[in-house]
Amino acid sequence: MINLKTKPFFILSFGFAILGYIISSTGAASQVSEFLPSIFVLLTASTLFFISNISSQPSANNSSTHKASTNTDVTSQDISTLYIGNLAYKANEEDVQTFFEEVGNVNSVRLVKDKRSGRRKGFGFVEIASGEEDKFISKLNKAEFMERSIIVRYANEKQH
Repeated sequence: MINLKTKPFFILSFGFAILGYIISSTGAASQVSEFLPSIFVLLTASTLFFISNISSQPSANNSSTHKASTNTDVTSQDISTLYIGNLAYKANEEDVQTFFEEVGNVNSVRLVKDKRSGRRKGFGFVEIASGEEDKFISKLNKAEFMERSIIVRYANEKQH
């Protein structure tokens, strides 16, 4: 599989390989040579286009979180975030969301993953409707989930 970072260079190399094949198979190097500058400009422009698109798009492989959301009708002002700790490493977003939905409505779940290994770190965040934080914390803090006693509390605000 071609990596996105090497794709432009692969395309450029492939283009020059085709050009070399055409020149060598036709034996008409003088006829092809008049189109050579145009072909070179076209291949270079397409390579630069791919490079600019790659640098402007976030890579999915470098993401440290995964978001599983269900409700999009709640505005960001009506959402509170809870921290969940001491999660089993095998727990995924869907498992956590199902467990939390026994108490109330869950907007999204984000479990933090190690950037290098992609393995979950054992904690994450659950977004719920504002005003329901105490209900979730009182019912789920120190509750048994996947053979572990989880921690549920208010999430600290992100420092910018």
